Amino acid sequence: MNEAVKPSILIVDDEALTRKVIAQYLQAQFEVVEAVDGADGLNKARELMPVAVIADVNMPGMNGFALCKAICDDFELSDIPVMLMSAEENTDELLKVYDVGGQGFITKPINHKLLLSRIAHMLQICRGYEQLKTQIHAATSTAFTVMSNMSEIGMVMEMLKSLNYCHTPGDLAHQVLAALQRFTLDGVVQLDTEPEPLVLNVRGEASGVERAILLQMAKMDRVVQYRSRLSINYPHVKLIVNNMPITDEALCGRLRDHLAILIEAAEARFEAINVKANLLATQNRLEIMRSIQSLTGALLEIDHQQREGKAIRSVLLSDVLMELEQSLSAFGLTDNQEENLLNIVRAGWDKISATYEDESVLQDKLTQIAQTLKMSLEQSA
Repeated sequence: MNEAVKPSILIVDDEALTRKVIAQYLQAQFEVVEAVDGADGLNKARELMPVAVIADVNMPGMNGFALCKAICDDFELSDIPVMLMSAEENTDELLKVYDVGGQGFITKPINHKLLLSRIAHMLQICRGYEQLKTQIHAATSTAFTVMSNMSEIGMVMEMLKSLNYCHTPGDLAHQVLAALQRFTLDGVVQLDTEPEPLVLNVRGEASGVERAILLQMAKMDRVVQYRSRLSINYPHVKLIVNNMPITDEALCGRLRDHLAILIEAAEARFEAINVKANLLATQNRLEIMRSIQSLTGALLEIDHQQREGKAIRSVLLSDVLMELEQSLSAFGLTDNQEENLLNIVRAGWDKISATYEDESVLQDKLTQIAQTLKMSLEQSA
């Protein structure tokens, strides 16, 4: 069975004996790598990425302080803890260690147990730093997600508000498509209008293929996603999105929720538009019925007055003719003269009666129209 791979640790010292002693102390727990000076140590640190570096402060060329600072200033190496060694332990030395970013210090000659203890403590602190960095990264990521979501929710609220200003199905369809574009999405929306559905995409009228896809996806569940396509189906409003960002699962999930809310609101607005249209149609019908009722009443009254007037005129003319016949004897006319005069009056009366007959035809038509309107009103009541 293979032994577990031991973490590597880098010892940097120009004295071979010191390196050998420290290597013996650490070889049970670490894979020990040695470097003879600061420059060599920096190169090996970049090559091996050890869990820690132990360096002597006094070395020719790049000393331990310079090496420690170089490691701390290097973005790739800055997480590697550095322990510095010195024959002296005083305030100046410790301040220098602190200034260059060292995380440990030990004096020579090296004490075995103290070395192991300080290395263990230093690595424990580093693990704590790593956990803290992970938590900070997660918190930062969460914060950015929340901010993005809040921004998206703000957009959704604006979109929902804009739906209230839609008064026709066409307005509603264009607002839904405008919302898609704000999310940099492309799709097709269908509103179940009469006599035919209104189906539009961002370019205008939807193609036959898009209509066929909508017809098929409408038979599925309310919200269905297949690869980059998303289908949201409500009884009167249906949406297909063609380019969901499936590479960003979190964003994809948020957009799916936002669009479901949007289409649900569009469904409610569509129903409100239909209710308003039906009310207006009912009001128009009532206005028409009231107008017809008023017209029917007027026609019936006119018909009654005209028939009554015709009867009165007939009686009056008959009375005038009778009075004329009775009065002619007082004028001393001969029988022939009386007869000629009466014939003239009768001929005039016949002509007047003929005009009454023509009026009767029109009167009967007027009566028929009035009765038909009256029956229609009674049936619709």
